[in-house]
Amino acid sequence: MAAQCDRRSIFMPSPITRSIKPQLERCGYRPSLLIPDFPVGDRSVPLAAFAHEPADAATACVALIECDGNPAPAIAQLRELGAPVFFVLQGDRLQCWRQGVDEPRCLATLQRGDIGAYLERHREELAPGAIYRAKTRGRFEHRYQLSFVDAGLMPLVDGELGSRLSTLVEQAVVAVRHRLGRRPLTPQLGQWLFRSVFWLLVAKILHDKRVPGFELLDLKRLDDVFNRVAGHYGAKTREFSLTAKKRRRALELAAETLARFPSLAHVTTEALAAVYENTLVSKETRTAFGTHSTPAFLAHYVVWRLAPWIEEMAPDERRVLEPMCGQGVFLVAALRLLRSLLPDRFEPAERRACLRRSLHGLDVDPFAIELARLSLTLADVPNPDGWDLECRDVFADDQLSNRTAESRILLANPPFEAFTVEERQRLARQGFEVRAGSKAAELLRRTLPHMVAGSIFGVVVPQGFLHSSSAGDVRSHLVERFELLEIVQLPDKIFTYSDAECALLLGRRGRRRPQVPVRYLRVREPDVERFRSAYAASTERLVPQSRFSRDPAHSLVLPELEDVWQACRSLPALRDVADVGKGFEYRSDLEAGAQRISSRRFPGAERGFARVGRNLEIHGQPQEVWLNLDQAIVRRRGAGTTVGRPQVLVNYARASRGPWRIKAILDPDGHAVTSNFLTVRPSSEEIPLLYLWSLLNSPFANAYCYAHSSKRHILKKTLQGLPIPRASRRDVQRICEIADAYLRRARGRDNPLWSEASEPERLRDLLLALDAALLRLYDLPPRLERQLLDLFAGWKRCGVPFVLERYFPPDFEPWLPLHVYLEVKARAASRSELRRRHQPAPEGLVKALAAAVEAFGY
Repeated sequence: MAAQCDRRSIFMPSPITRSIKPQLERCGYRPSLLIPDFPVGDRSVPLAAFAHEPADAATACVALIECDGNPAPAIAQLRELGAPVFFVLQGDRLQCWRQGVDEPRCLATLQRGDIGAYLERHREELAPGAIYRAKTRGRFEHRYQLSFVDAGLMPLVDGELGSRLSTLVEQAVVAVRHRLGRRPLTPQLGQWLFRSVFWLLVAKILHDKRVPGFELLDLKRLDDVFNRVAGHYGAKTREFSLTAKKRRRALELAAETLARFPSLAHVTTEALAAVYENTLVSKETRTAFGTHSTPAFLAHYVVWRLAPWIEEMAPDERRVLEPMCGQGVFLVAALRLLRSLLPDRFEPAERRACLRRSLHGLDVDPFAIELARLSLTLADVPNPDGWDLECRDVFADDQLSNRTAESRILLANPPFEAFTVEERQRLARQGFEVRAGSKAAELLRRTLPHMVAGSIFGVVVPQGFLHSSSAGDVRSHLVERFELLEIVQLPDKIFTYSDAECALLLGRRGRRRPQVPVRYLRVREPDVERFRSAYAASTERLVPQSRFSRDPAHSLVLPELEDVWQACRSLPALRDVADVGKGFEYRSDLEAGAQRISSRRFPGAERGFARVGRNLEIHGQPQEVWLNLDQAIVRRRGAGTTVGRPQVLVNYARASRGPWRIKAILDPDGHAVTSNFLTVRPSSEEIPLLYLWSLLNSPFANAYCYAHSSKRHILKKTLQGLPIPRASRRDVQRICEIADAYLRRARGRDNPLWSEASEPERLRDLLLALDAALLRLYDLPPRLERQLLDLFAGWKRCGVPFVLERYFPPDFEPWLPLHVYLEVKARAASRSELRRRHQPAPEGLVKALAAAVEAFGY
């Protein structure tokens, strides 16, 4: 009788089970990769089929289980296996199920006699190479996609496995620290602790994967464990001296914790990246080396996007270099690709040697090199070490340029930080002057010129590299000497422990091909998870590379909504009608007791505003304070010390992470303001202050600042360049009338007649009317206006007493200008209300009323 689906072991071989194996072999699976009773955590499957070694979640293709009843829960519990196809045996029937991010789905139900014909009919789709390509390259290239392979499965599996492994390591570390007592965790003790626990974890994984020499390993025999792990990847064990009994006993407790954990046979090296990032890298290491671990999904994106170019190279030309490699995430991604491209005729020893000749890594951190070696070794189970990884400061000698010239594929995620003064001086004394502003730019400056023709690169850089003046010469070299394949702008939610915005650059050394455009993608913050799971970008454009070479600064930035700004290039700018300035700054070296800001008046103080305030709304004003404007304590006076001149105040720091960047505030009295504010003052009396307030709070102004400002601040020059519409006096008057109506109603919330039920909706309608009237003045094509407004979808508007998160319903597709949409919506609402008010009375009610009238003698 078949096992129940909810049991831990789903293994019960049957004649049908045994008959499936040869049929999978006919699909192309090697007998050694059709593994019976394969463990998945605390469960197992009767048969699991893998594309190639190592047998893990990344290479899993097909699984076979037997059970009675509904198999969906059992399949869902086995998602960590990573196999997209499950065959379920139920008596004489065979069902084919799809495993994915959502609930498992049955694709077909077959009778016993139809199984062979079904597998033969789908042999090409079920082939190991086809499924593996669908799990990897299928996420980028449509020709490799299969309907039953969910592109989001592996990112989810790696994330879940990484989370479990991180928790496991944390538990083991806690057990060790508890045993060691309350002694402080010095850097030396911390390194010993984390490295020891990580080696125990590696031993556990090698044991569960049944690597020769580890099958019978007892994790509590520490000397044997460390010697075997060291022997497997050619390391030394002297750092793990266990002469101290307390340390030995503490690690034995950690070993017991790991040994009790369910099987890790299916764990991928990519899942280990989370352990490195979450538990093994200290804050000090991140600061010292600029560590921001490359997420596995990002490394895979770069490598698989470059796959068509890599495939064109001969196997012995595919030499990969990852300088500043960290734990080797790029190297592991490249390993998976290169292994899939090796000819089938290669014997195992030849494949092993070819891969080790192809992958090379450098890093200044010895522990990172150790982790990279372990990662590559685990990704190539059951083979031992032999990887070319070297501990080296790539900026302190000529090896980087030499190794680049020997390689054909450059992959890197260098530190984003700038060099410190001490680092620059040290390198200058050694004869290696630093010219670029950031370490990322310097790395490219020292590698790109040495790449031979046909070499390709994929690098992660800070977004500042795309436009900063200090990297201009590197960008010039890029656009003139390389063919750019792709530029991807990413938000600050990509790295776990860094809020840096970054970009991906992919290209090839050689003559530019004008007919081949550059693929330019942008991923907005709300779409990070979509990009992580399905590599779906928020926007995508194809632009000629000449666009970047024509730019004098060779900027690689395409502003968000560029078509909108191009359509407005002939319009006047805010600088033409207003003076834009910035508030004053106090000196930082003031003597103790020097008074700057107070809620009470003091001699020489002026009324003013010091801070914007998180809860400030656009119809109000910041909290008024007294500011000291004495020239002796003001470092930079700016426009903030000029008082008595009517102005609109704009927040200098962004109002939100999203596109709603501005909270513009009316200040007709002209207060003094600090550098937390930008000041906008009409240059003539013909420009009403209320009109400027309306312009600056509009979706147009917010979108412009979002597209052109830095990550955190709205710069004065950005605001000065804001396009403004050509408006008649009547247009301006109409805008001011709507704005005045909004302000009077918003400021009347303290009135006893204010209704919480209806007033927010009325305020929202007034502000929507104001937005629509302003956009109408810009006279954008409907398609462009819709693009601009869709930028705000899903983002809550700042500084208003109501909720506004989008301008159009999610499923509304027509390109209607906002003012037309609001008019149509208003007419539809009026007709609906009219019908509601004038519904004919039911016949029964009419008769009852007539009877009542007659009865009462009316």
